Amino acid sequence: MSLTSLVELDRSATLAINGFSGAFTDAVMPILSNRMVWVPFYLLLFYYLWRRLGWKKTLIVLITTVLSVALIDQTANLVKNSVMRLRPCWDEFMTGNGLNILERKGGKYGFFSAHAATCAGVATVVTFLMHRLNGGRKERLLPVLMILWVAGVSISRVYVGKHFLGDILVGAIVGIILARLLSWLVHWVITKFFSKFVD
Repeated sequence: MSLTSLVELDRSATLAINGFSGAFTDAVMPILSNRMVWVPFYLLLFYYLWRRLGWKKTLIVLITTVLSVALIDQTANLVKNSVMRLRPCWDEFMTGNGLNILERKGGKYGFFSAHAATCAGVATVVTFLMHRLNGGRKERLLPVLMILWVAGVSISRVYVGKHFLGDILVGAIVGIILARLLSWLVHWVITKFFSKFVD
């Protein structure tokens, strides 16, 4: 498939998701897209980790999460300013074909989505380290909740007109890869040099 075909497919998919408009979704999607709305979710998540892992291991997860978000966010900014792909809300083709814009436009460039990347990164850090630091015990509910959260935030960014679907997909993949590498590195360092700290 050529680059032109991919761009056309991305535009069509984005307009389809963005055009799925209704009173309920028009009200809910901007809320899901707002990072501050999720603060209670973050607090509950780390309370859950503290209950399962104790404060030492939870601190490791928290520090790794912060480092992951910083790394992913800066990488996203670097790529956005290098690739310079316009957000849908700044793209004349998209706005001319009925794009609904439900948030202020913000910065012009959107490839790739920092929202999707950081959310996927957080989900990766939490699920990976939860598994490794909890003796390899499998979590059933946590991964499902994290996937639903990442999906909700990511799709909301397309719906409000801030990102192409491709921005979201690439962002999620980059976030998962960077967070997984960082999580593995942190776990290796902890196991190699600070195992007594977490016992």
